[in-house]
Amino acid sequence: MIRGWLAEGIIMVQKTPYYSYVVGELPKGCQYCVRGEKLVLFVTGVCPRNCFYCPLSPWRRKDVVYANERPVRSEKDIIEEAKIQDARGAGITGGDPLARLSRTVEYIRLLKEEFGKKFHIHLYTTGILASEEALEKLYDAGLDEIRFHPDLFQPNSKFFEREIENMKKAFDFGWDVGGEVPAVPGFEDRIKWFASLLDKLGAKFLNINELEFSETNLRALLDRGYKPVSDESSAIKGSLEMGLKVLEWGEKNTSLNYHLCTAKLKDAVQLRNRLKRMAKNVARPYMEITEDGTLRFGIAEYDDLEELYEFLVEEAEVPREWLYINWEKKRIEMPVEVAEELADAIEGDVKFYIVEEYPTWDRIEVERIPL
Repeated sequence: MIRGWLAEGIIMVQKTPYYSYVVGELPKGCQYCVRGEKLVLFVTGVCPRNCFYCPLSPWRRKDVVYANERPVRSEKDIIEEAKIQDARGAGITGGDPLARLSRTVEYIRLLKEEFGKKFHIHLYTTGILASEEALEKLYDAGLDEIRFHPDLFQPNSKFFEREIENMKKAFDFGWDVGGEVPAVPGFEDRIKWFASLLDKLGAKFLNINELEFSETNLRALLDRGYKPVSDESSAIKGSLEMGLKVLEWGEKNTSLNYHLCTAKLKDAVQLRNRLKRMAKNVARPYMEITEDGTLRFGIAEYDDLEELYEFLVEEAEVPREWLYINWEKKRIEMPVEVAEELADAIEGDVKFYIVEEYPTWDRIEVERIPL
């Protein structure tokens, strides 16, 4: 049972407005994240481990860099993406960012120099490569929060002892230290052990993520007997419930802050809020911003776009400022109302649609309605 505050002021497990659960307070990095204010900076897909539950897509399991959905080819791409998002911080992830330490340190410095010391940066690492020298470089660059993800779920891991010993070194620096692990059903005792260790070392928090199926971990999870919550969900049955048990145990037995991050939070809150922030900065005058942060507008498709454009301006008398030729996607974009009127008035090979797409670099189309 999820409880609220007791009259005596004792902290219990609380459900947040973000469809997640917390004991104490959200880690600072999460506070920015749920508001959609964190740039997701993927610095490399390289990782010294090969976790059976890793959700990374095949095209990211390489030495590639992304700022949100944008492939990074220069530092300007990172800054531009952060500005489009109105980001107030960044989460540095991978792979393991420490597998490309110089690059990671360079990006931390870049963001701090561009946006100031208050730009909050947190980083995820396995801990395998977190030597004292590496940690010192990250701290000196301005990293605010470091989250360790040791190999709790694979028996006889050759990395485990090194991960734990390296994690202990992180407490010599003046940043926030915490743990972040998936809620893998069947490993409740291992996560409790990790929580106890974090508490003993003086960590601030433990984040537990609801485990989900992905394209790349599906077979490994099914082979281990894990099942989805339902046909409509990618969340794994029993993961959320186990996470809640750890939180209730942790509230009674440790002084850590806990956050159980659900699959719903990532889609319904984090992504949605980020899209809204981006949409305000990328929407053209003819585009509507929906409640979900997507862009909605009309389009016309035809073999000769220049011919169609001139016809719409000269013959249909559509103001030029209402039309935009998108050469890359081979279409003319316009307000929804204009597309609806033109679809009723123009016959022939011109096709009109109402489309809805993400305001992200890749502009994924989520809906197309023919007129």
